[in-house]
Amino acid sequence: MPSKRAERLRRFEEEAVRHLSDVYRLARQMSDAQRAPDLTQETYLRAWRYFDSFEAGTNCRAWLFRILHNVWADQRRRSPPEFEDIADEAFVEPFYDWEDEFLNEEPSEELERALGQLPEVYRWAVLLADVSELSYREIAEVMGCPVGTVMSRVGRGRRALARLLRPERV
Repeated sequence: MPSKRAERLRRFEEEAVRHLSDVYRLARQMSDAQRAPDLTQETYLRAWRYFDSFEAGTNCRAWLFRILHNVWADQRRRSPPEFEDIADEAFVEPFYDWEDEFLNEEPSEELERALGQLPEVYRWAVLLADVSELSYREIAEVMGCPVGTVMSRVGRGRRALARLLRPERV
């Protein structure tokens, strides 16, 4: 009979480790190539530390994204990066021809630059919806806010991203 620690390790590998590439990809899109490995590592260290609090049968991927969000926010509080604020969000809904780029493993430099200019709440919402393909309910769990807020952030983030990528069309 396996020890309690061996069983915990088996469950962790089975439930959490299989999402490693998704966690890394989101970390890479939220930061940069230098910080993404550290964010991913810290996410998995915290996940292991608190794995006993994870409820089996629930969405482990969303749970890991929530931990990643917390790790990222903790690091951001320690040394906040600079980014432009999108002031006016009252533009007309543009055509989203950039969405196909989200299906690829690596976004274009233009898309990465535009994502970096989005306010963090919009960037998280768009990435969780369009890259990680979480439902609005799952995004609400990850971001710790109501579903209506998530819907608003995703919509505003998409519009702002479209303005940054295709300013001549709006």
